[in-house]
Amino acid sequence: MTYYARADYCPFLMEGWQYKAAFVIQFRADTNIEAGQIAGRVEHVASCRSTRFETLDELFQFMERILSELRKAEDL
Repeated sequence: MTYYARADYCPFLMEGWQYKAAFVIQFRADTNIEAGQIAGRVEHVASCRSTRFETLDELFQFMERILSELRKAEDL
C-alpha cells in the first residue's frame, strides 16, 4: 500500500498559535518518570528545530527558549 503526503491543514490554523506552539516529545525506552529518570528528544513542529534532553529541566528550557523567540518575533 502506498501513502501519499498531502496538505490537508487549514491555513488559518497553520498560522496560529496552535501550530506555532506545537512540540513532539519522544521519550527513550528507559524513561521512568516515577524514578525521576527522563530522557528523549523534543522537536518544535513549525521550525523543525530539535534537541535531545536528559532531564525535565532541559526539556522545559528548550521549549521555553522556542516560545520566547516566538513571542519576541510577534512583538516586532
